[in-house]
Order: sequence, then C-alpha cells, then structure tokens
Amino acid sequence: MAAMEPNRTRNRVATRHAQAGITAIGFIVLALLFGVIGLAALKVVPLYIQKLTVARVLADIAEGGRSGGTTAQGIRNDLEARLIPESINIPRENVKITQVRDGFQVRIQQEARSQFVGSLWFVVVIDEQVEIRR
Repeated sequence: MAAMEPNRTRNRVATRHAQAGITAIGFIVLALLFGVIGLAALKVVPLYIQKLTVARVLADIAEGGRSGGTTAQGIRNDLEARLIPESINIPRENVKITQVRDGFQVRIQQEARSQFVGSLWFVVVIDEQVEIRR
C-alpha cells in the first residue's frame, strides 16, 4: 500500500494544477461583461453628475446665495451664471419661475440623454424645484 501512495499524491497535484486559471472563452465573457458595465458607467455618470449639479445650484440660490435679487429675471440670470461655468445648458423653456405668495418658485424640468449602443439610450430626468423666499 505504501507504494501506491506517491502515485495518488502525484495525480492529485497534477489534477489541481490542470484546473487552475481561466479559459479563453471565460476570459472573453468576463472582458465583455466588464466592458459593457464600464461603457454604461461612462455614459450614465456624467448625466447623474449634471442632475446633482442642477440640484446643488438651485439649493444654493434658495439658501440666499443669490446675487440677482428677488426678481424673476434676477433669479434667471443668477441661475444661468451658475450653470454656464459648469457646462450645463438648460433651455429657457425648461426653467419655470412663478411668483408665489412668499417669493418665487423655480422648477427645472429636462431630460438628459446619452446613447448607449445602437438605439439604446440612457435617460436621466432632471425635475428639481425650490421655493425662494423674499
């Protein structure tokens, strides 16, 4: 029995060694998976950052960090002055400034889109609203 023991150990080591690693097909599948996830992240993250920036700018204006005064045109000018350096272009028709009893209500509604592959798109909806008190 002692003579068979070295053969068993040798076969066991050879079997473990043969099973180590990843196959070429496995590598290609993993590379495709990580590539798709990476491309999706590259397309979605800037849209989400744009949404967060719009929310932050509106919150700053609502907290009193505005320089344009408490008129609708002053708020619009201040909003544009803060968004343009951030490279965010929101058309005027997507910014609604309405006068309410205590001040103004500012609402920005816009869809930011990014093409993923072919006819697949990522869409991030920007729908932020703040009330600016006089």
